[in-house]
This record gives sequence, C-alpha cells and structure tokens, in this order.
Amino acid sequence: MRSISRKFQVSFIAAVFAIAGLASCSKDNQAEVIVPQIVSPGLKNGNDTIFIGDSRVLSPQLAEVKDPTFLWLVNGVQVSTDSTYTFTATAKGDYTISYKIISGNALATFFYRIKVLGKFENGFFLVNEGWFGHGPGDVNFYRNGEDSVYQDVFQRTNPGKTLGTTTDYGAIYNNKMYLVSKQGAFVVADPGTMKETGRIDQLPAAGNSFCGINNSTGLIGTADGVYPVNLQTLAVGSKLAGVTGQVGGIIKAEAYVLVMSQSQGIVALNNTDLSVAKVLGPADVGFTRTPDGTVWAARDNMLFAINANSLKMDTVTVPFPVYGSWGAWNAGMLSASTIENAVFIGKTNSWGAGGREVYKYAAGNPNSLNTPFVTIPDGREMYGAGVRYNPGNNTIVITDVKSGYGDNYKNNTLYIYDASNGGLKKSVNFTGFFFPAMPLFN
Repeated sequence: MRSISRKFQVSFIAAVFAIAGLASCSKDNQAEVIVPQIVSPGLKNGNDTIFIGDSRVLSPQLAEVKDPTFLWLVNGVQVSTDSTYTFTATAKGDYTISYKIISGNALATFFYRIKVLGKFENGFFLVNEGWFGHGPGDVNFYRNGEDSVYQDVFQRTNPGKTLGTTTDYGAIYNNKMYLVSKQGAFVVADPGTMKETGRIDQLPAAGNSFCGINNSTGLIGTADGVYPVNLQTLAVGSKLAGVTGQVGGIIKAEAYVLVMSQSQGIVALNNTDLSVAKVLGPADVGFTRTPDGTVWAARDNMLFAINANSLKMDTVTVPFPVYGSWGAWNAGMLSASTIENAVFIGKTNSWGAGGREVYKYAAGNPNSLNTPFVTIPDGREMYGAGVRYNPGNNTIVITDVKSGYGDNYKNNTLYIYDASNGGLKKSVNFTGFFFPAMPLFN
C-alpha cells in the first residue's frame, strides 16, 4: 500500500474480488474470469479535503472492462449507477464514497475518503471597520495556505444585510461570532457559514467590545459603560453599576471579569453577580492572557501582569510607550501566546496605530524587549488592532496599509510570521478601503 500525505490522515483501500457462482464450471470447460482494472481513481489517490459548497467529479480510469455496470454509495447509501459521480458537499463531516464496477463475472471496488470542512474553517477572519462615510464594516477571510483574501464575506453570504458603521471588534464565543460596531447593528453570525443568526439594531451607546460570560450572558463594552446582553434572546439589560465612562477591553478570568475603563482604569467585577470587586488602577490597552493564567494590560512604558486569582498586579518596564486609542478606540496591539508565557506588543504612534515593529516579551526576561521580534517592510504601517497571535498554528498575524493618506489606505498586506522565531511565512497583498480592525480566529 503506497504512502499517502499526512494532510488527509486517511488511506484508501482498493480491492478486487472474483464473483463466485456467476458462471457454471465443468471439468472440461471453465468460464474465463476477466477482472476489471481501476487504473487511476482520478482524485488524489482517492482522498481530498474540501469545503461546504464544493464539488468533486469522481471518474475512475478503467481497463479490462466488458459490459460494465456501476454502483456508487455514500456512507453506505446508494446514490448513483452512472459511470461517474459528482459529490457535492452540503454538510461538514467525513465521507466514504464506495465505487463498485461489475464487468462480466468479476467485481472491482474502490473507496474514496473525503473530509468536508465548513466554508470558513481552516483559516481566519479579518474584521474591518469599513470606509467611514462610504459603507459599513464587514469581514474578510483568509484560508490557510492560499495567496488571496476573500473579501466582504458577511455581505456576500447575507444578501441585503450589513454590519454597522465602523466595525472595530469581533469575538467568537460558544461557536458564535459577535461583531460590534460603533454605530448601528450588533450582529451575531455562525463562524462556519457566516450566516447571520441574530442582531440588535442599535445599542444604548456606541459599541466597542464584547465578552461572553456564560451560556446565557455576555457583556458589551460601549462609550458609556458596560451593558449585559442575554445571549439567547439578545435582549440588552441595564448598564452595570460601578463602571463609568468609555469601556474598551473586557476579559473573563477565574472569579473575575476585568473591564478597561477610560475614566477608572482596570475594574475587576465578580463574575457571579457582576458587582465591582476592586479598581486596580489606570491602564489603556488590554486584555490578553498567557498560559500561566496571567492577564496582561499596558499603559505608557508599563506592562501590567495581573494575577487572576488574587488581583495582585506587577509592573514590567517597557523601553517604549504602549499607547492606547481612546479617541478612536480599537482593541490595541497586545496579544499573548497560548503555548508559552509570552506577550506580543505592537509599537504604535501616539494615537494607537501606525508603527512597523512588534516586540515579544518573554515573561520574566526584560532583555527580550531590547530588540523587535518582527519588523514589517518600509513604507508600511500597522493599522487598528493589527497584531494578533493565531493559536491554531503558532503564528503572528499582522495587518497593515501603505504609509500615507488617501488612496494609500486601499493598499493592504496581510503578514503571517512564525511566533517562535519571527520568520516570515506568508505575505498576501489585497486591495480595498477596508481599514482593518483586527484578525479573529475560530
């Protein structure tokens, strides 16, 4: 049996059987058995991984065939008696397609193995603000290993529907995607299909962020505090007491929910009743979490390490200012590895964007901040919360635009760097006034 690529993690089985009893025999006269040959299965040795909506034509090349009849079965259910079969993927799953050819008094069989992924699996999303004054936000999609970006996949999947204006935040929680815009709709979609599953037409204040708390409750950070939302009905509750001003990042950690307030700094809420447990002090950028449970935030030349159990906060000095972006809020360029206690920090200008350098702070090693981990090319600048760690393949994803103004902003590049050594793995150019807000991983 020949070796098959690990990509599919499956093997095909081909077997040929003589059919007994189909021809009478005698001592002097025995019928000749002509066994049909499957010369080639016609599909990557019988294996493939495709996406919902894709099709594959299965057309084996044959030899030694006489008056054949055919039979096709998908997971044991008969689907065709033609010589070829077109398999169309309508649902996720693993499929075994059995092909049988009867020729004369002999039978040959082959088994195809096809894995079907969701249309928006095996890749990641790019949430986009959209071009203010010209159109709403939307979502692009990058499929791993390809050299292009699928554009505006929300509108293309949901004709006649749009996101709100300036879509600056996305989160995936309990297999649902939550998309937050500063004006207009708060939208929920299926991350596998991008089909809209619910929306709130208008939030009580300009939306900034979202955090899932449990199966029934989420929190929405706005320009005027934090609002709970029922995740089953999408009914918005009353603003939480004790949290004032504009709210940016929110993260659930152990017994607490940490909230970033422009006026108060980091506010710790009890995750049982969402009452204020403690105000930890000023900060501008956050949050992210390393595998040891530490929650990270930043302000000026300080990186804050917060113990999620005790709320004790330690400070690490950073050799450059880590700017927030309260004036035109975005989620910030702070993102943590999921396999090592390391935080990636995008060095931005004073309004929380721009810049070309990303630093990697290895917890406990201040020398790790002496030199940039990654530097994007000259003439480019990072935009929005355009530095994010991808836990699916241990990479750093960076979005940027061409430096300058006007038409430069339609010149986008997506970079993928190795999160262990900083090596560039892929760069993809694409065009459009997207104004990328943040990468988002399923």
